[in-house]
Amino acid sequence: MSRGTAALAVGDWMSAKECFALAVEQAGSPEALDGLGRAEWWLKDVRGAIVTRARAHRGFKRLGRFTEAALVAVWLSRELRPLLRSDAAAEGWLARAETLAAAAGDASLLGWISLARAEAASDAIEAIAHCRSAVEESRRRDDPDLEIQSLARLGVLEVAAGRVDEGVTRLDEAMAAVSAGEARDLASVGIVFCALMELGELLGDNARFADWTAALVEVGGGHGFGPLDGFGAAAGYGVLSSFCGACCGGLYLVTGRLDEAEGELLAAVRDLETHEMGFRCVHPITQLAELRVLQGRFEEARELLGSYEDLPEAVRPLAVLEIAVGSPEAAAARLERRIHELGGLTVAAFPLLTVLVDAHLSMGRSEAAAEAVSKTAVVAGLTRSRRHRAEALFAEGKLAAIATRDDASSLLRQSAEAFSDASLALQACRARLELARTLVERDRPVAIAEARASLAAFDRLGAVPDADAAAAFLRELGVKGRTGPKDLDLLSKREIEVLRLVANGLSNGEIASRLFISTKTTGHHVSSVLSKLGLRSRTEAAAFAAIHLRSDQSGNRENAPSFVPPAGAR
Repeated sequence: MSRGTAALAVGDWMSAKECFALAVEQAGSPEALDGLGRAEWWLKDVRGAIVTRARAHRGFKRLGRFTEAALVAVWLSRELRPLLRSDAAAEGWLARAETLAAAAGDASLLGWISLARAEAASDAIEAIAHCRSAVEESRRRDDPDLEIQSLARLGVLEVAAGRVDEGVTRLDEAMAAVSAGEARDLASVGIVFCALMELGELLGDNARFADWTAALVEVGGGHGFGPLDGFGAAAGYGVLSSFCGACCGGLYLVTGRLDEAEGELLAAVRDLETHEMGFRCVHPITQLAELRVLQGRFEEARELLGSYEDLPEAVRPLAVLEIAVGSPEAAAARLERRIHELGGLTVAAFPLLTVLVDAHLSMGRSEAAAEAVSKTAVVAGLTRSRRHRAEALFAEGKLAAIATRDDASSLLRQSAEAFSDASLALQACRARLELARTLVERDRPVAIAEARASLAAFDRLGAVPDADAAAAFLRELGVKGRTGPKDLDLLSKREIEVLRLVANGLSNGEIASRLFISTKTTGHHVSSVLSKLGLRSRTEAAAFAAIHLRSDQSGNRENAPSFVPPAGAR
């Protein structure tokens, strides 16, 4: 069994599983079952791990080893709540842990119980109090894993509540402990990295993540983090997906790297489906849906969100979709409900506030929009985040433009520059397009130049609705926006993809499989293409494509990963 323990320590999960499985077969000890369950968890057999470690719990309890049994009960509670969405079972196991801790007379368990309580709490103040208690217990009992995990969770909660400096310091301390090799369990390393990614999303800035991954190479490279050694290496976050792919896709989405976001999110969804488990933090389906809205694939976004509307993280993509399809009233109501639920988590509410500004402006509610704009400015002042400053300037600029204020152009120019400084290309182009609208009367040539530059960037990024809006604005000015045949200018990028595949002789079902959409959605796209181009049949569409689409843009997706939305989401 010692070989299995050594394999776990270096992240050789398969060898660990084999060693512990043999030990279970030979002796069936609770230690062997516990080790086997840990290996299964890392191999993403979460359901198997839960069953195996529940058997270990029974074994420990039968032998009167209440401390070990209680620790496993805490672990089961923490897994059942987020991954299998079973609050009743999670509460039951946590109560069991408390009973066993009392029976063992072991106060060292109280910290782990407090951490589990913090993760379960819906009230921010309560969660922060539990985390602080866990940190105190970890230091009293010299438990580095508990300290690292509690500091990481406390840091995220404090940042979300607006205590930015305190929260960032907590996370930095947790990362310092990891880099020093203090963690005994590799899960602690993964958890603190996830917290660091969550911090990046809260602040809209992944610089701290990049700084720490670089520092780990220098300071902590010799400690042996197994497969976690490559977290966030080089220019991407792909290796992090071995622990939580949704985090990576979320960061790519925030920074406008839509193609990379799509790859990570599709992989994360497939991973959850393959292993029949829930999601650890944010469901990748909700992020994929927001990506589909950015790509102009509204019906697909609606299909994806159909089974997940009750999730807190679905609020923003649903609101973005509702605004895009002309229902800002529904978006505003949805956003205001969720902001109220967040209570004191002012920073966590920021991404909702920026969308709420757009919803109110769409309805002509200037006073309500101004209130939301004011709140974005407060959060930006708290976080001192470059992205938040840019978003606050953009919100103020849009409000000023609606009110035809003299400072509208200046605010929008500042926001575009701030977005560029923060490497947020999509948002920078949106600000430039709004700037162009304010310059039409005063400086038409600059307005045209800004709009053309935005259009080119939107096309490059794959932001179809934004590109269509920029092209329409240029047409209003009597300027041709896109190059190429006039009729193709009427089609979205997705419709051009469909046209290419129709020209290749694919059926609607085959196109759906290639493009990861339903057959019904494919039919809508085909009908739209025929209608916009004034064509009567697929044969005419193929002939049109042969003339107007270059062969080097075949749209071949043979090597693209296949994805079908989960049952109920189609």
